[in-house]
Formats: sequence, C-alpha cells, structure tokens
Amino acid sequence: MIFAALLSVVFVFMALYSMAFVRRAAVRYILLLTYGAAIYFVWSPDVTTIIAHYFGIGRGLDFVLLLFSVAIANGIFFVVRHLNSQHQSITKLARHIAIRDARHPTSPTGD
Repeated sequence: MIFAALLSVVFVFMALYSMAFVRRAAVRYILLLTYGAAIYFVWSPDVTTIIAHYFGIGRGLDFVLLLFSVAIANGIFFVVRHLNSQHQSITKLARHIAIRDARHPTSPTGD
C-alpha cells in the first residue's frame, strides 16, 4: 500500500512535468493518459492480468514488462534520431563558419 502511494506520487509528478515542459499538445495528452493508466494499474494490478490473458500472455507483470520494453526501445530510437539530427546541424554550422572565416592565401612573392 505504501509503495503504491509512493509510485502514484511519482507518476503524478511525471505527469505534471510533462504538462509543463512538453510542447506538443498531442504528446502531452498521450503522456497524461499513460500516467493515468499507470496509476490505475498500480492500484488495481489484477486488471493487467485480465488484459494480459486477452493478448495471450500469462501474467499481468509480463504484459507490463513487454509494454515497457517496447516503450524503451521506441524512446531510444527517437533519442538516437534526434542526436543524429543535431550532429548534422552542428556539422553544417561548423562548415559554414569555416567557409565564412577562411583566409585567402598570400602569394609566396609577397605581392
């Protein structure tokens, strides 16, 4: 019971953080729905077993772990994609600065 209350408080703070710092409304609502479902599943874990049986999975915990595995893999994919985009932007910026600040070579005769 104490762990469920603590976990619920953590999910509420995560939802508030998402509402404050995530810009896209659709993503905010999806995260809010996800945190709400997580709080519901914390307080009634038997529901996850019913859902797991519907999908052919034996226990509710296995179902939740599979969902978290998919979510983490998806999150890693998006982070890697974002980092690659940032890397490309930094490379373009560095090239632009290098070309802008390039010096013309002086002639060897000193003219």
